[in-house]
Amino acid sequence: MKNSVDIKELKEVEKNILKGIKLDDSFQDIKIVAGFDIAYIDKKYRCMAVVLDFKTLKEIEVKEVEGDEVMPYSPTLSAFREGPPILDAYRSLQNKPDLLLIKGNGALSKNKVGLASYVGVLVNKPSIGVAKELTFGKLDEDRIVVEGEVRGMGIKAKEFANPIYVSPGHNISLESSVKLIKKMMIGQYKMPLILHLAHKYVNKLKKDKNI
Repeated sequence: MKNSVDIKELKEVEKNILKGIKLDDSFQDIKIVAGFDIAYIDKKYRCMAVVLDFKTLKEIEVKEVEGDEVMPYSPTLSAFREGPPILDAYRSLQNKPDLLLIKGNGALSKNKVGLASYVGVLVNKPSIGVAKELTFGKLDEDRIVVEGEVRGMGIKAKEFANPIYVSPGHNISLESSVKLIKKMMIGQYKMPLILHLAHKYVNKLKKDKNI
């Protein structure tokens, strides 16, 4: 995929991932959570993984991985561009998480195969997508509706803030996704703490590289 993109092949992969997606709770206890964010610098990706203790929200591990850009940016194929770096970072972790938080969408994507779905299915872990912008579906109060189906929810860190958009990726329900995300939203941060930290580390990488 580095030199050319076979759209037909990727669509077949997407179909297989869709078959594996489960939007029911398949976990008993969440002890460790991992969040991911990515920066692209000089055709290379730098992916930051942050691992927190879910109960205390204390940082357990931070890991950076890098590699060659998998494919050029495409709004409809973002899972295939961002997914491999996140998988690389996940595999590098010493502390394997019970839950993954992905900056992007889960079920709030065409065919329900968002970045969080892609990663969740491939590692068979509960995963949640959290996005700053609503790129798919329509907002009905705090519910995000797609073709008459509620696939996500808008959540605000404070009353007059813009919402973030939460959708289940894999092995978790929308109800549980919202509940868990709310537990990780603290202070004045718009995003849940773990994604705020991952983004902070990514920004530091950019600053260090004078991007």
